Amino acid sequence: MALDSKNNIKSVFIVPEQAAVTTGTITPGSTATGSVVIANMSNEVLVAGAGAGTGVQNYSKIKIIKDRGADLPLQQVVLDINTISAWAATPGAAATEQVSYIGYNGTSGELALLNNNFYTVKLEHVPNQFAYGKRPANYKYGTYQSSPAATQDAVANGLVSSLIQNFKPNRSIDWRVYSEVTNSGARTAATATALVTLTFTKYSKTVTASAATASTNIVAGDYVAIDDATTSGVYKVVFKDAGGNLVLEHSYQGATTTIVAATNDIRIAAATAVAGDFGIKITGIKQKYDVNRWRQYDKVRFNTFLEGFTPSATVTPVTTTAAFDGVAVYEQVANDEYISWGDEGQVFVDQVPPLFREQDAVVDQQYQPVIIGWLDRLPSLIGAGENKGQAILYMADANATLADQALTLVAVLNSWLNGRFAAIPNPIV
Repeated sequence: MALDSKNNIKSVFIVPEQAAVTTGTITPGSTATGSVVIANMSNEVLVAGAGAGTGVQNYSKIKIIKDRGADLPLQQVVLDINTISAWAATPGAAATEQVSYIGYNGTSGELALLNNNFYTVKLEHVPNQFAYGKRPANYKYGTYQSSPAATQDAVANGLVSSLIQNFKPNRSIDWRVYSEVTNSGARTAATATALVTLTFTKYSKTVTASAATASTNIVAGDYVAIDDATTSGVYKVVFKDAGGNLVLEHSYQGATTTIVAATNDIRIAAATAVAGDFGIKITGIKQKYDVNRWRQYDKVRFNTFLEGFTPSATVTPVTTTAAFDGVAVYEQVANDEYISWGDEGQVFVDQVPPLFREQDAVVDQQYQPVIIGWLDRLPSLIGAGENKGQAILYMADANATLADQALTLVAVLNSWLNGRFAAIPNPIV
């Protein structure tokens, strides 16, 4: 094997949402910081077609270059058309968190009742084995002892109370979910007064009214939600003060939200709720991620087991949304960018304190990836060697206009590879 052989070389370019550069010679600081271009070996910007001297079809070797500013060297990679093995592009896709229901799931289901019964909801974490290694099963529980006259209302609220307690934010666990009650009852407006608002604050039992009239139609015992979707969680009101502020039985579990009370059907009257069907909604919570300290991106996935419930299809757990890592979401892009700096000479990854590398990936940004794979077989006097790797363009541009940097890069690359590969589809959405 040749001594110069290396596999899995990765060059990652974060393409920002800015205007394309179509002329000039690239030197550090010669263009807007962050600009990415296709250039020849003299760093002259190339354009699609054969054209004059700057037509990309005139060259068998090109460079992808990023201008990192006047004080930093150019980031660049050389590609030879004879070594390109494949390329692909796809629109990015947002990640999702797992959502599972027990009982009423927004369309059907109920909590079947048993008096003097001990109910148990057991959640089994299903970790990413690469991120967490081989671990024994990790369980968290919600439990409730029903009364001699059990009701769906009491069972649902009792189990949710237990689940919330066992997943408190300050508890030292590496996976978390939040739990809410669901109900099939019809929802009506909280008030008829225009413009007044109700603010639900994450992990708070208090719903703040902008005026006393914001909750005119709501009384203790009613249920409230942040919208009129039957799949949304609902919260039982235990008290309302003179200012229209509400106190909930359970702390609100979602993101802090302010709603216009008169234009949102968020109230379920107590009698309507009790006459309807109840359920429990369990949603995975996005895990913390810091690319400089750890690179174990994962989604919370869990199995739901029930004990003490009446054997019935109405209490079979239903997962309506699966956990999905996403395609080219920030965590994946930041991880690729971090690791790729190892191929730029920054080879030490695991160290204390952690190495803070340059980062162009933007938190919560959705990217569209273009991946160019290359394979270079290197004959030598001491044996056959092989280099292979990828050049990855993560494009933040979503405007889809021809003057944008991302679409211009795709057009130039398509022109360069014309005749060897089918045209790459437009990944910009």
